Amino acid sequence: MSEPDDSHDLAALRTRLQAAREHLARLPVANDRHAGPTDPSTGEGWHRGNVLGHVNEMLPFWTEQIRQAGEGSGKVGRDQEGATHRRQGIDQGNAQTEGELRLSVDDGIEGVLELIEALSPDDLERVVAYHSRDGDRDARLGELLQLLIVVHLEDHLAQLASLG
Repeated sequence: MSEPDDSHDLAALRTRLQAAREHLARLPVANDRHAGPTDPSTGEGWHRGNVLGHVNEMLPFWTEQIRQAGEGSGKVGRDQEGATHRRQGIDQGNAQTEGELRLSVDDGIEGVLELIEALSPDDLERVVAYHSRDGDRDARLGELLQLLIVVHLEDHLAQLASLG
Protein backbone atom coordinates (compact mmCIF):
# COMPACT_ATOMS: atom_id res chain seq x y z
CA MET A 1 0.00 0.00 0.00
CA SER A 2 1.41 3.38 -0.95
CA GLU A 3 1.39 6.51 1.14
CA PRO A 4 -1.33 9.08 0.49
CA ASP A 5 -0.12 12.18 -1.34
CA ASP A 6 -0.82 14.92 1.16
CA SER A 7 2.01 17.08 -0.18
CA HIS A 8 -0.44 19.74 -1.40
CA ASP A 9 -2.54 19.81 1.79
CA LEU A 10 -1.28 21.59 4.92
CA ALA A 11 -4.26 20.40 6.99
CA ALA A 12 -3.67 16.76 6.05
CA LEU A 13 0.05 17.02 6.87
CA ARG A 14 -0.83 18.61 10.22
CA THR A 15 -3.30 15.80 10.95
CA ARG A 16 -0.70 13.14 10.16
CA LEU A 17 1.86 14.83 12.41
CA GLN A 18 -0.63 15.05 15.26
CA ALA A 19 -1.45 11.35 14.78
CA ALA A 20 2.26 10.52 14.85
CA ARG A 21 2.64 12.54 18.05
CA GLU A 22 -0.22 10.60 19.64
CA HIS A 23 1.29 7.32 18.43
CA LEU A 24 4.59 8.20 20.10
CA ALA A 25 2.78 9.06 23.35
CA ARG A 26 0.97 5.69 23.32
CA LEU A 27 4.11 3.61 22.79
CA PRO A 28 5.36 2.07 26.02
CA VAL A 29 8.71 3.33 27.28
CA ALA A 30 11.33 0.58 27.23
CA ASN A 31 14.96 0.44 28.18
CA ASP A 32 15.90 -2.35 25.78
CA ARG A 33 19.11 -1.44 23.98
CA HIS A 34 19.24 -4.46 21.64
CA ALA A 35 19.70 -3.45 18.03
CA GLY A 36 17.08 -4.38 15.51
CA PRO A 37 17.76 -5.85 12.08
CA THR A 38 20.34 -4.20 9.86
CA ASP A 39 18.95 -1.79 7.28
CA PRO A 40 20.27 -3.01 3.92
CA SER A 41 20.35 0.51 2.46
CA THR A 42 22.53 1.99 5.21
CA GLY A 43 24.13 -1.03 6.89
CA GLU A 44 22.95 0.30 10.26
CA GLY A 45 21.27 -1.72 13.01
CA TRP A 46 19.63 0.52 15.60
CA HIS A 47 18.20 0.05 19.07
CA ARG A 48 15.34 2.17 20.43
CA GLY A 49 17.69 4.90 21.65
CA ASN A 50 19.33 5.20 18.24
CA VAL A 51 15.94 5.50 16.54
CA LEU A 52 14.80 8.21 18.96
CA GLY A 53 18.17 9.97 18.81
CA HIS A 54 17.96 10.09 15.02
CA VAL A 55 14.37 11.35 15.06
CA ASN A 56 15.35 13.95 17.66
CA GLU A 57 18.06 15.22 15.30
CA MET A 58 16.22 14.89 12.00
CA LEU A 59 13.03 16.74 12.93
CA PRO A 60 14.70 20.11 13.65
CA PHE A 61 17.22 19.58 10.84
CA TRP A 62 14.60 19.09 8.12
CA THR A 63 12.28 21.66 9.67
CA GLU A 64 15.00 24.29 9.37
CA GLN A 65 15.95 23.14 5.86
CA ILE A 66 12.35 23.52 4.68
CA ARG A 67 11.93 26.82 6.53
CA GLN A 68 15.05 28.24 4.83
CA ALA A 69 13.95 26.95 1.42
CA GLY A 70 10.55 28.56 1.93
CA GLU A 71 12.32 31.81 2.72
CA GLY A 72 14.28 31.63 -0.53
CA SER A 73 17.43 29.51 -0.07
CA GLY A 74 16.30 27.39 -3.01
CA LYS A 75 17.89 24.18 -1.74
CA VAL A 76 17.25 21.34 0.71
CA GLY A 77 19.61 18.54 1.69
CA ARG A 78 22.39 17.21 3.85
CA ASP A 79 26.00 18.07 3.15
CA GLN A 80 28.94 16.46 4.99
CA GLU A 81 28.24 18.54 8.10
CA GLY A 82 24.59 17.45 7.98
CA ALA A 83 25.68 13.80 7.71
CA THR A 84 27.90 14.28 10.76
CA HIS A 85 24.98 15.75 12.72
CA ARG A 86 22.83 12.79 11.66
CA ARG A 87 25.43 10.38 13.05
CA GLN A 88 25.66 12.40 16.28
CA GLY A 89 21.89 12.19 16.65
CA ILE A 90 21.93 8.41 16.25
CA ASP A 91 24.75 8.14 18.79
CA GLN A 92 22.91 10.45 21.18
CA GLY A 93 20.55 7.51 21.71
CA ASN A 94 23.35 5.76 23.58
CA ALA A 95 23.72 8.57 26.11
CA GLN A 96 20.20 9.74 26.94
CA THR A 97 17.28 7.90 28.47
CA GLU A 98 14.32 7.00 26.33
CA GLY A 99 12.15 9.36 28.36
CA GLU A 100 14.49 12.29 27.67
CA LEU A 101 14.67 11.47 23.97
CA ARG A 102 10.90 11.16 23.66
CA LEU A 103 10.39 14.59 25.24
CA SER A 104 12.85 16.06 22.74
CA VAL A 105 11.12 14.30 19.84
CA ASP A 106 7.80 15.73 21.00
CA ASP A 107 9.39 19.19 20.98
CA GLY A 108 10.61 18.49 17.43
CA ILE A 109 7.09 17.56 16.33
CA GLU A 110 5.86 20.82 17.84
CA GLY A 111 8.47 22.66 15.76
CA VAL A 112 7.18 21.00 12.59
CA LEU A 113 3.61 21.93 13.49
CA GLU A 114 4.73 25.54 13.95
CA LEU A 115 6.41 25.40 10.53
CA ILE A 116 3.20 24.14 8.95
CA GLU A 117 1.28 27.02 10.50
CA ALA A 118 3.75 29.46 8.92
CA LEU A 119 3.54 27.92 5.44
CA SER A 120 1.01 28.80 2.78
CA PRO A 121 -0.39 26.48 0.11
CA ASP A 122 1.79 28.37 -2.40
CA ASP A 123 4.88 27.53 -0.32
CA LEU A 124 4.15 23.83 -0.79
CA GLU A 125 4.35 24.33 -4.57
CA ARG A 126 7.74 26.08 -4.49
CA VAL A 127 10.35 24.06 -6.39
CA VAL A 128 13.82 23.76 -4.86
CA ALA A 129 17.01 21.79 -5.50
CA TYR A 130 16.99 18.67 -3.32
CA HIS A 131 20.34 17.01 -2.56
CA SER A 132 20.18 13.40 -1.35
CA ARG A 133 22.40 10.32 -1.30
CA ASP A 134 20.90 9.46 -4.69
CA GLY A 135 21.93 12.76 -6.26
CA ASP A 136 20.33 16.11 -6.94
CA ARG A 137 16.87 16.77 -8.33
CA ASP A 138 14.17 19.41 -8.32
CA ALA A 139 11.37 18.85 -5.82
CA ARG A 140 8.41 20.73 -4.41
CA LEU A 141 8.59 21.82 -0.78
CA GLY A 142 5.33 19.99 -0.07
CA GLU A 143 6.81 16.77 -1.41
CA LEU A 144 9.90 17.23 0.76
CA LEU A 145 7.86 18.12 3.84
CA GLN A 146 5.85 14.96 3.40
CA LEU A 147 8.82 12.71 2.55
CA LEU A 148 11.58 14.03 4.80
CA ILE A 149 9.48 14.80 7.86
CA VAL A 150 6.02 13.24 7.93
CA VAL A 151 6.67 9.87 6.28
CA HIS A 152 10.15 9.70 7.82
CA LEU A 153 8.64 10.20 11.30
CA GLU A 154 5.85 7.68 10.66
CA ASP A 155 8.38 5.09 9.45
CA HIS A 156 10.63 5.54 12.47
CA LEU A 157 7.68 5.29 14.87
CA ALA A 158 6.76 1.98 13.21
CA GLN A 159 10.38 0.91 13.59
CA LEU A 160 10.32 1.92 17.26
CA ALA A 161 7.13 -0.07 17.84
CA SER A 162 8.71 -3.12 16.20
CA LEU A 163 11.67 -2.95 18.57
CA GLY A 164 9.38 -3.65 21.52
